[in-house]
Amino acid sequence: MVADWFDLPGPPILEERAEPWLVHSSQVSNLHKYLVSVGASVVEVRIGNARSVVDVVGALKEVLEFPRWCGSGWDSIDDAFEELRAAWPLPLGIVVRGLPELLAGWPHLALETVLGLSRLSKGFGVEGDQVLVFYVSDRPET
Repeated sequence: MVADWFDLPGPPILEERAEPWLVHSSQVSNLHKYLVSVGASVVEVRIGNARSVVDVVGALKEVLEFPRWCGSGWDSIDDAFEELRAAWPLPLGIVVRGLPELLAGWPHLALETVLGLSRLSKGFGVEGDQVLVFYVSDRPET
């Protein structure tokens, strides 16, 4: 079964037209309104205090349904993929806060997180579902 897909919002909501999708902190409310208006579910995850993949996956588990048996690593999420497809409200926008803090203190974990979430998003897309990840940026607006 293929879920409904939504078009990406344009500027000023998105800072760039390529992944990773960046949204300035001043536009998060507009992004949320846009996603809801096109029929997408929206969850917000905070990763700024994460120190390991366990913390990042734990933050996801706070806002999305995971099977009980699912561990706290990217491989466990891969193993639970079909259950996640059945449980998550699709299409889905995941708004990630705290990436700048993670990049400053734990750059390897930040990059691993972006790559892991990108791989998850692509996996959903291959199966006909839409899960997009938006990272909140706090760089000065131009």
